[in-house]
Amino acid sequence: MKKIFFFDLPFVRHDLNAPSESQFRRILAGDKVFYTYSRQFLEANVLNRLVEGDRVYIGAHQLADGSYWLHWLASEEKGVLQPKVADISKLRATLKLMGGLGVIGASIYAAFQWVSVWLMVLLLFVFCFGCWLFASSFQALLVGTSSKMRRLLQGLEQVKTGDVSICHSPALRLPGPLNSRPTQQTSDEQDNDLDALQAADLLLSDRVMLASVSGVATEVSARRDFTGSGKSRRDFIDYQFTCNGSEFSFRSGFNTLTEDLNPLFFRQHPFFLTENDPLTLVVNQQDNRVLGVCNERDGCAYLKVGGIAVSFQQMKLMYKLMAGICLFLIVMVAFFTAEEWWEQGGMPDKWDWLDAAEMLYAFGLMSLMMFCIFMLLVELTSWLVRKHSLSAARCAFARQMLTLFKRCRGAKNYIQEVS
Repeated sequence: MKKIFFFDLPFVRHDLNAPSESQFRRILAGDKVFYTYSRQFLEANVLNRLVEGDRVYIGAHQLADGSYWLHWLASEEKGVLQPKVADISKLRATLKLMGGLGVIGASIYAAFQWVSVWLMVLLLFVFCFGCWLFASSFQALLVGTSSKMRRLLQGLEQVKTGDVSICHSPALRLPGPLNSRPTQQTSDEQDNDLDALQAADLLLSDRVMLASVSGVATEVSARRDFTGSGKSRRDFIDYQFTCNGSEFSFRSGFNTLTEDLNPLFFRQHPFFLTENDPLTLVVNQQDNRVLGVCNERDGCAYLKVGGIAVSFQQMKLMYKLMAGICLFLIVMVAFFTAEEWWEQGGMPDKWDWLDAAEMLYAFGLMSLMMFCIFMLLVELTSWLVRKHSLSAARCAFARQMLTLFKRCRGAKNYIQEVS
């Protein structure tokens, strides 16, 4: 999403996520919904001092469901929610980036020497540390040099000087794709064979057994846990709550590797639930499991895609991951070719370049064939699952119910998927 916004709005309310996840905040101002983490700011108590009706100036970027991620907030009477990103040192981030690259390069070079097994184990830890140092400094450098973040911070400085005219101007769009692309992308995510109801699904309607439950969430709690171990480990947050006199739970998965990603790159917000939120639930009557949640307070809808069902968004993610793997393999071939030339000494001649080009061509063609075969298998498997799986049909019905709930509220027909 390339849009950033500056708002002048009356403050409505500020909520914390369920206990143990209270760093995640939700701010309602005017008719807009904002999300943020308290760890983003130097002093988050400004939010606790705000009362309904206070004028607030906000800098944010838009998320896929029509809500916004808040980057700063200013109030003439209550103070400023100052982001920590303003203190990022580009020089320090650059030095850390170069240090990370040096550690990675040194560990790889030492690994090729093969001294002992114990040294190889030590080098593995050194390599992991170098990767972490490189990734963290690279992210900090991206955020510090981002034109979007620079414009957001400029807007904050302008508001702090008393000039709030920027909050009354139209949305600012940074250079990027055409304006019609987000709308087209949202349309593609909704109108596809995997997510939309099909004629065959109606034959399974008696076996789907879904029910809607409306009420206010009470006794809300959350706990972090995981299933499996090693590569099969899955981390999640288990939300427990009571709605309309019945106890329910909703499990929201998260990735520990991307949890500390800067919110500037967010396209979606995490699942949010707090005490006294009015909800409409989609419940599987067979096991009383919650498949969908529509929060009427902020207008957000969440769908739990489980079992063997595959959604359109998940399929796109698999394609991107496979393409990244193929590209990485080609880069590794080029790296080992360059390493071989380095050991030979001297400049490569014409035949070396021809051999390298032939190898890269053959490996690139093989990677393309692997990618096409992978796409064929994924498409065929997802088609069979979508056609014959009761779980996939149940997921499609739940998505349709959530879409109808959002249409009744006049909200954007975007359903956020929860793993």
